[in-house]
Amino acid sequence: MAKTGYKIIETVVQSFNNGQPSGSVASGSTNSVVTLSTSSLSASLDEETYFNRSFSPIDCVEDINECKPPVLTGIYTGSQRGYFNLNYTTQDSNNSPTKISASISQTNNFNSFELFTASIGSLVPITSSYVSGTVFFRAFTSCSGISPDRSSNSDLLSFTYDEIPPEEIKGDVNIQFLNNLSSPMEIQIRSQRGNSNHKIASLNNFNYTYSNSNLTGSWNSVGKSPDVNVTIKGGAKNTFGNFIQRRTIGLETLTYTTGSGFNNPLLNVDSSDTFPPDTGINFTIRQLDFPPTGESTTTTFSLLQVSPIATGSSNIMDGTITPTIRFGSTPLISQDAACSDSKVNPTEITYFQLGSYLYNNREDAESKTRPIFPFNTNYILITPNTYLIVNKDGFIQNLETCILPSLNIFTQDGSFNTQEEACKRVKSSGEIISYKDNQLRGDGRNLSGRFPITNGSQGGTNVILSAGNIVGFETCGTELETTQLSIYGYPSSSYPFDTPELINPETLAVACGDDTFSTYYQGGDGSIYYDFDGPLAYNTVGDGGYYYKNESDEFLLLSDGLILSSSTPC
Repeated sequence: MAKTGYKIIETVVQSFNNGQPSGSVASGSTNSVVTLSTSSLSASLDEETYFNRSFSPIDCVEDINECKPPVLTGIYTGSQRGYFNLNYTTQDSNNSPTKISASISQTNNFNSFELFTASIGSLVPITSSYVSGTVFFRAFTSCSGISPDRSSNSDLLSFTYDEIPPEEIKGDVNIQFLNNLSSPMEIQIRSQRGNSNHKIASLNNFNYTYSNSNLTGSWNSVGKSPDVNVTIKGGAKNTFGNFIQRRTIGLETLTYTTGSGFNNPLLNVDSSDTFPPDTGINFTIRQLDFPPTGESTTTTFSLLQVSPIATGSSNIMDGTITPTIRFGSTPLISQDAACSDSKVNPTEITYFQLGSYLYNNREDAESKTRPIFPFNTNYILITPNTYLIVNKDGFIQNLETCILPSLNIFTQDGSFNTQEEACKRVKSSGEIISYKDNQLRGDGRNLSGRFPITNGSQGGTNVILSAGNIVGFETCGTELETTQLSIYGYPSSSYPFDTPELINPETLAVACGDDTFSTYYQGGDGSIYYDFDGPLAYNTVGDGGYYYKNESDEFLLLSDGLILSSSTPC
């Protein structure tokens, strides 16, 4: 059976020295056999994923007997026109090349050309009579092994004489290839600006500097950079397959990508519609615009494993092994902001959780592109009553239940008509009702009117409700007027001010000269209270047996705060 470059593993064995895979106690060592040849064709053991079939070009070199063309990597030239060093590399094959033949032409179809031959090494020296305009290069190898004894032609390179440099330094454009799988991937880059082959190990990347070429450079006066044709091969066999994701940070028109299902080149994220690991995919990167001066564009192509999308049933704090949908609100600055505003929508945004991180979308989760949330500590409402605490990088720190603000509302006497009536009521017990965005929850939605907030005594605060909506609050005491009365009352039995002739003149003179006043509070119905707050809040003045002098030298006989009579004996 010919080698294809892929490694096939039917089973993996996980050894336990002091326990069973089920978690039960064992006195000796034991092995657990995991079969990879059935769905899902992969298994994660000890934080490493094993596949039934995975690309392994180093361990499993392909059986290739054909004479392979060289890869022309670049051209270097000095001050003399027509003098070039053509650099190249050879490709893996069981049929090794012995000679290389390189051609230079003024047309890309090579209707006429000059031919130069060299032994296999690292470069071909060229002395050409073509000394102006644009010239093209190609090459083939000759092999000593199995027929045919020469390869097909290589991909082209080009060079332009007397090219005018740009007037100003342009911005940078970079292309990155990222392998997120546990098996290698292979990159082939073909362009008239330079060709190369690369093997990228698992969980590694390769950066291709697109804005600087060893030929004419990317940005020039005669046109934009030549197309870059890319082939990516690799991956591993699992139930759901692999795909290539493109992500551009910057201007999409600088690395406009088409082919193999990349159908959205002007979006910052796009994906191939398929990825056959044996043959890989081929696509084209094209420059449509010149980069803005001083700015940078980076496009990353990532080899990813297609994962089944969970719908959010797994426990958030346990983490997830596949991208899992999580619905939530926009990130907010505090628990109160998330929980107390009914306009906050817990299904506004579709996030994806992978591991213990929250990502902005599935593509970010697959490529582990961490978000940048607005606050160091973010509060994301995921149900009407629960929220996530997430740091700036998307790490899920905690899942907590909303502690909504609440009111202890005195409801047993129903609503009160006036503020004073509600304030002077003793509120010994009430009903605790939570609210969100000024809307009472539960049975509180049925309440309308004025209700005292329970404080175990008189005074305090009232709440005004309309079908459970909090219209406003009243602070007890604001409805009262102040009045000045004597600090002490005069007993009517000793001071019959309504018949002053019965009072001893000296005693009457002392009472009339009394100017020790204190502040009392009077309500709309005339009732006079000692205070509107504290232990004497809304306690009425007088029991019908005492007079209190006011600043008008009137002596008022008070009972339960009401004036029974007044006298002016002075």
